[in-house]
Amino acid sequence: MATAFEGHITPDELFRVVWTRGKGCADLADLLGGGSSTRVHDDLRKECIESRADLLVTRRLPPGFDFVSVAVPSDFDPTSVGSVSAAVSSGPHSALAARLALRLGKALDVAAEMVSAYPAPAELPAARRIVKTLAGKIPGLPYRVVETADARELIEALPPNALLVLGAPGGWWLQRAFFGTGVRLRQRAPAGAIVVQQAQARVYHHMEEPAYVSRHLLVGDALRLMEYAVAAVVDEGELVGVIHKEALEGADRGISVGDLMDVPVFLEVGDSYEETSRLAGLFEGAPIPVVDGNGRLVGCVPALGN
Repeated sequence: MATAFEGHITPDELFRVVWTRGKGCADLADLLGGGSSTRVHDDLRKECIESRADLLVTRRLPPGFDFVSVAVPSDFDPTSVGSVSAAVSSGPHSALAARLALRLGKALDVAAEMVSAYPAPAELPAARRIVKTLAGKIPGLPYRVVETADARELIEALPPNALLVLGAPGGWWLQRAFFGTGVRLRQRAPAGAIVVQQAQARVYHHMEEPAYVSRHLLVGDALRLMEYAVAAVVDEGELVGVIHKEALEGADRGISVGDLMDVPVFLEVGDSYEETSRLAGLFEGAPIPVVDGNGRLVGCVPALGN
């Protein structure tokens, strides 16, 4: 599954952050966004798209909301943080937890690490594989493994004044140990905790400037302008079709693109980025048009894997 956070991560990489009202939310958003973040109010999905956000900082995990990745601070006070530890596993949220820990360590000028816990000696090799795999994506973030039977022991093994970053409740045994009834933390690290939930990447995370031709453009002119085998066709900002270069090459140079275009094929800004693979064959390596809710062309996106 594609995510918004792929490839190598460095401490200086910022999140594009939106946040809602709640204790510690504004402070955390500013640290992760390098002092630049956006307060959101009502329509989270719409405002995430408008801000091109890759992270929502909010006071609790929104039930059923998986449109953008989420970070929830609990007892978070940046002035009390002496170090940052990300508890990681093989689960879907660990890469985000590690990246967030790395960024906070940089922003607060404190040490950061990731920790993989294992309950028995037989589980040590698996714990080592987890941190080594993540370390390959997030160089510069130290890691270690800790043998522990429960959440309390892991917290006791953290550095003094540590802020703990961990994934949302899931299948990992240690996550279950941390969370109780009502998805509340049972145990808290000395400087509080941040619970993260990774979401899949959206089209707007990868969107580039729109590329298109006018429906009124003559065939000869369009052939000179088209860089790819397929192009979006626009009329007064609205996506009205797609044109294949192959169709233009055998046509009368004096007719317009609109006479030869096919019906519009596109993605919307909030679609999953994985949707690009469905259209990749049709566009033959060309960027896929992206429209807003009104059908206006707002960008284009390379197909997944291109």
